[in-house]
Amino acid sequence: MKRRLRGDRGDATVEVAIGTSALIVLFGLAIVGMRVITAESAVDEAARSAARAASIARDGEAAASAAEARAHAVIAQQGLNCDSLAIVVDARDFAKPLGETGYVVATVRCEITFGDLMIPGARVAVSEFRSPIDRYGARR
Repeated sequence: MKRRLRGDRGDATVEVAIGTSALIVLFGLAIVGMRVITAESAVDEAARSAARAASIARDGEAAASAAEARAHAVIAQQGLNCDSLAIVVDARDFAKPLGETGYVVATVRCEITFGDLMIPGARVAVSEFRSPIDRYGARR
């Protein structure tokens, strides 16, 4: 009987090793999840801000450059490192005559990798936002 009790002593060490490994994996997944949520939020804000900046411009060319500059500024302000960042601005509604409703659409696409966490793979965050152009504002 005593011999049988002594044989169970090593089980606690094995349980601690397995439990610790599982906690490390769960902690890593939580960090990845938080990074994805933060990145998606930053990309949403960049798209919103870019569309708003473009909608107050006077023409399509100025709108596109204002939107791109604003999106880059928001991404930098949020501290987001994108492996590839694409900003597309649809400002063709500036060609509409005064009195007609037009919109500027800004799309921001950012690829996030997890190499610094030693986790393979990447995630793409995409956001699109539409902002109205002033119907009676000055347009060129």
